[in-house]
Amino acid sequence: MKWFKEHKKAASIGLFLLVLVLIGCGVAFSGPGNGSDQKEQKASVTDTKKETAEEKKSSDAEVKKEDAVKEKVSEEKKETKEEAKKEEKTEKKDDTKKTGTASATATTKKEEAKPSSSKSSSSSSTKKTETKANNSSSSNSSKPQHTHTWVAQTKNVYHEATGHYENKWVEDSAAWDEDVYATKVICNCGAVFDSVEAWLQHTDEGCHQGYYVDDVKTGTVHHEATGHNEQKWVQDSAAWTETVITGYKCSGCGAKK
Repeated sequence: MKWFKEHKKAASIGLFLLVLVLIGCGVAFSGPGNGSDQKEQKASVTDTKKETAEEKKSSDAEVKKEDAVKEKVSEEKKETKEEAKKEEKTEKKDDTKKTGTASATATTKKEEAKPSSSKSSSSSSTKKTETKANNSSSSNSSKPQHTHTWVAQTKNVYHEATGHYENKWVEDSAAWDEDVYATKVICNCGAVFDSVEAWLQHTDEGCHQGYYVDDVKTGTVHHEATGHNEQKWVQDSAAWTETVITGYKCSGCGAKK
């Protein structure tokens, strides 16, 4: 009985020691596990801080890029205003069109230069915005200035012929010669006499041929031409058409000078 009690006491002590050993082992195993969990937590916290810092850097870079775009847009606005002033001095008639164009260009630039209300966290959206701004600034800077091409505007002026009036002889009938005839006594020998008595005397002189009476041309009467004087137009220079330049017009924009 005594031995049983001692043996029971020893067994209870052994169990107590076994329980202590098991508890110690559990503590030993749980210690390294908790340390690794803490290390993982610290690493996650560090990664979170790094991501936050990178996001701040990217946001700062976006703000700087947007500021650069705003500066470019302001410079382009100044250049546009200077060009508009120069064109107003030289072309008063085209002020309305050019002012409308300049305002439309300025509005487009303002809309392109407006920062987005919500900043995107992804770098792809930032690159797209920068590309659009760069394309718009390069297209505006490379736009050539308008050069006038002046074309002469003409009209035709008709000039009448010049001259004067002079007195001119107008012939009504031309000059002509009139033959004069007289009745004569003609001997067959060819002699012509004014009367029969003259022919008889001729026969007494020895010509015994007969005679006959006929009209013989005795002369010619000249008649001058007839006409009258009248006023006639004498041309000094012929009529002609003159081409006169009235001004100049730009074939591109329609400006006049």
